[in-house]
Amino acid sequence: MSDQEKSRKNKMAAKRKVMDLVARRDHSEKELRQKLRDKFSNDEDSKESLEELIQEAIDYAKDNRWLGDPQEMAYRLADMLHRRNKGIYYINNYLREKGLPSVDKDQAQELEKALDLVHSKWGENSETSREEKARICRFLAARGFDSETVRKVIYEKL
Repeated sequence: MSDQEKSRKNKMAAKRKVMDLVARRDHSEKELRQKLRDKFSNDEDSKESLEELIQEAIDYAKDNRWLGDPQEMAYRLADMLHRRNKGIYYINNYLREKGLPSVDKDQAQELEKALDLVHSKWGENSETSREEKARICRFLAARGFDSETVRKVIYEKL
């Protein structure tokens, strides 16, 4: 097989892979690049031709408008994570890993999520010991809540 035929087959395979990935769910450009890199890096092609192959597949997806608006994708993912009661630090870190822009914090929503978590785990008990407050603090911090929200929950709401 000649180099041109191999190159053409790799380009078609990369375009098919992008199609398959985008058909399953929305992907950011960074995610697509990483998945294509993982899929095609074991070929004996040089690094420059691998990057060209990936760029051509990404351009193909953009031309067909398969890649969504990054801001819109970020808001959809953030909404899903808000429903899972994740804190703003967790959400923005997750978005950063996906190559998407971060979202702004809604203090009222953060406080409500944190209170819901505390009440579901510890109940409506108004008397909490110092050790219990420390456990709640660590629990909320591990869920990605900022220190201001944690402080409000511990000192104002409990």
